[in-house]
Amino acid sequence: MRKNGFILLSILFSLFLVVGCSSSESDNNSSTSAQTTGSDEGQEKEDELEPVTLLMMTHWNDEQFATYFKEPIEAKFDHITMEHVQSRWDEIEENVFAKQLYPDLIMTSVSAEYLEMELLLDLTPYIEETGFDLERLEPSILDYLKEQSNEGELNGLPLIRPEYALVYNPDIFDLFGVDYPTDDMSWDEVIELARKVTGEMGGVQYRGLHPGNFDFMMRQTETAKLVDPDTHEPIIDKNEAFKIYLQRLEEIYAIPGNSFDTVEEMKDERGVDLMRRGQLAMAADRAFAGAYVGAAVDNGLNFDFVTYPRWGGEFGDYGPNEPGNGIVATTSSKHPREAFRVIEYLLSDEYQMVKSENGDLPSVVTPEVREAFMKGNEHYDDILKDKNLEAITDVEPAPLPRMSQYESEIMEGVDYREGIFEGRDINTIIREMQDKAEGNMKSVLSKN
Repeated sequence: MRKNGFILLSILFSLFLVVGCSSSESDNNSSTSAQTTGSDEGQEKEDELEPVTLLMMTHWNDEQFATYFKEPIEAKFDHITMEHVQSRWDEIEENVFAKQLYPDLIMTSVSAEYLEMELLLDLTPYIEETGFDLERLEPSILDYLKEQSNEGELNGLPLIRPEYALVYNPDIFDLFGVDYPTDDMSWDEVIELARKVTGEMGGVQYRGLHPGNFDFMMRQTETAKLVDPDTHEPIIDKNEAFKIYLQRLEEIYAIPGNSFDTVEEMKDERGVDLMRRGQLAMAADRAFAGAYVGAAVDNGLNFDFVTYPRWGGEFGDYGPNEPGNGIVATTSSKHPREAFRVIEYLLSDEYQMVKSENGDLPSVVTPEVREAFMKGNEHYDDILKDKNLEAITDVEPAPLPRMSQYESEIMEGVDYREGIFEGRDINTIIREMQDKAEGNMKSVLSKN
């Protein structure tokens, strides 16, 4: 979506805001005391609150929305009815606004696209009014959201965190007579271990290591930027961590028997699928704990977790990090206080505990909530109880670097996998990426 698209969307929102302003003001005045949590004076009984309907946009389907949002929210608040519209951010014009739908809440992170549309509400006044404790939230993601927000504002909060681990199949290690991986191994150690468990045994070709389909390894560093967030200039050729990342990928795929037949297969074949088929010894990936439980039930897959491999040295011992699925309220909402009431609940220990028990890594730092990870799974006692789940929950995530608002456009079509697959020189790959990104930058900035 380019600048002209944002202008059109901004006009649509401006028209809607003019119409909805007085309604929003009335809602603000009537609901003030209901927003103060932890204060008896500010509490109202649910049956005294005016009924409201809130529209929430997610990229999930209606069934998922009902399970994860509608049912628990409506059970908590008698006066709130939740409705749903499914859309990705880049389809919001045709899926949402063209139908004259205006969400009160969106499951998303703070992004330049939404900010340019002037769609994201500043949550600061509601946080201050209710005494909402930001220190309960994962600090690395909260800091990122503050940096990405409009100056002086906080336009979103974290909801669900992605989880990562080095997943391994003990049976394959036993087959090759190799010791299992352990917590806190470095990338070099894991790559060396992969060489020992890659090969053909009993007519089956086993791969030693899948490094993940995305650049999770880069998300462990504080210097993950490929585009300068201030000047919007590509800095691929100046990012030493990125060069090391490519060198490690080259090492991993150069292990005989560990590569793929085509570059498309390299891009598309997921580590979790290879693991579930029993063909992969280790996957440095999202943890996918629920998926591995399902495979254990279906075909007897043996698996366990250790911490995601470390960079070490100047790059630190962080785990990967992403903003994940966040939650925002919109400037189009006629009921912003009730929207924030829902946000408070979604970030409460009560709700986050349920999410944690069912396999979503919580955004709160409450120890009891994190320790509940996967304990609600029906196979916790017979499969998960003895697994190393702490390797997933107890890792310190890397600080998230601020991003250029044009990074996705500048990096469009800038890829390295084909070069790695073909065995091209790393410096050549980086130079070609830099040239492509610089060309994109000139085109993007000329239109903005």
